[in-house]
Amino acid sequence: MTTFTNAANDSDKAIETFRGLSVDDQLAWLWFIYEKMGDSITPAAPGAASPNIAEGLFNQVKQQSKDDQLESMRAIARQDADHVISREYGSLGPDTKLAFWYALALGMDEGSIIGMPDDYTMGEQGGELIAAAETLDFESQITLLRNAVTSMGAEPKQGSAV
Repeated sequence: MTTFTNAANDSDKAIETFRGLSVDDQLAWLWFIYEKMGDSITPAAPGAASPNIAEGLFNQVKQQSKDDQLESMRAIARQDADHVISREYGSLGPDTKLAFWYALALGMDEGSIIGMPDDYTMGEQGGELIAAAETLDFESQITLLRNAVTSMGAEPKQGSAV
């Protein structure tokens, strides 16, 4: 079976495929999903997320240089325990993580967050995973997106060092 068929029929397989993508393809996948879902997507279940917390973390990333913004997103994707933004992200709940990525996508649209390079080419598995996500109903798309972002980020460190 192809990645597309597996991902469209089995959300666990879809997440396994997502986690197997390179860090940059994971980031590209998130960007393309937010772009394709367009205005139909909301940050998460309204009221279930902590928008102020997501906004606070977003603002920390927004204040960084473009190179550092990209590094922060990569650190989150690779679960880098030595990166403070990754640890702060790791302490968020699933819907707040979804809201954070939503804010990043909006920031990319407006130019305050580093955007995808125009010439970026995603790998075949990432493209198949996008195609699979497009076949899902809206609720399944949100669930897939939430599951993808939930596993990202590092666990906070013990004690006062987030």
